[in-house]
Amino acid sequence: MAGLLFNQSFCAKMSFMAEKTINKKVVENLAELSRLDLTDNEKEKLVKDLNSILDYVKELEQVPTQGINLDFVKKNEKKLRSDIINNDILASNDELIASFKEQKEKRLKIPPIFN
Repeated sequence: MAGLLFNQSFCAKMSFMAEKTINKKVVENLAELSRLDLTDNEKEKLVKDLNSILDYVKELEQVPTQGINLDFVKKNEKKLRSDIINNDILASNDELIASFKEQKEKRLKIPPIFN
């Protein structure tokens, strides 16, 4: 069950966040930090979506997790490979930026992922 993978420390941090609500000002601050240009409709949708996520976290807090042994998670943890950098296939920043259709001040505009 996915809910069992949350540890108590994570739940405690999320508990603090779940007591708060997201408003338009918070979304505007996040958008500015992320350098996102959002319309008023997008901001309102984000407020609704983020508050929905926080409400779900409040629900997760109600799941009893005391006494659950999570040792199996560490035993079955996958071993990661070493990162190997292949300089032959790397492009310069300028080449990458030039390959984008829309750009402004070295920021790239990409098509939306979610509708």
